Formats: sequence, C-alpha cells, structure tokens
Amino acid sequence: MTHVIVVHSWEDAQKEKVMEFATKVISMAKEKKLPAGLKLISVDLAENKNMAVCHWEVDTLDHLMQVAGSLQPTWKIEAFVAKNMYKKGLF
Repeated sequence: MTHVIVVHSWEDAQKEKVMEFATKVISMAKEKKLPAGLKLISVDLAENKNMAVCHWEVDTLDHLMQVAGSLQPTWKIEAFVAKNMYKKGLF
C-alpha cells in the first residue's frame, strides 16, 4: 500500500459542496464502503482556512484520483505520494 496525502483548497462559495463531499467520503470510510484498495486514515480541517488534508493508504495514486474524480469535486485538489519519516510509537 502507498501512503498518499491529499490537500483540498476551496473558495468560500464552495464550502457547502466541499463539506458534502467530505461527509460522504467519511461516511463511506466508517461504513467500510470505500472501493477496494482505498483506506482513509484521517481528515484534518484547517481552522479559519479553506483547506483540508486527508491521509490515505491506497493501492495506487491513480486509483484514488479516479474515484475522487467520479465524485465531481469543483475545487482544487493536490495529491502526492508521501514517505513516512516518523510515526509515534515506531521508535
């Protein structure tokens, strides 16, 4: 599995759609209804900023982006493979 970080950023007018998208994805994760090969690790919403960061474990970055695209986001999404340099409890 590959560790992926996804950064979402949006304009004020898009906030309602972003929150609907986030709620849908989080619900799918909680109900174990995400497509095979995709595991949502965390969602962090920046305070007083139009930005959220999601951490995923995925089979491929392309697969994650295909699924995200099918949900038709209208805001900026940046996704990249990340190498974990430190995780509490591992050392």
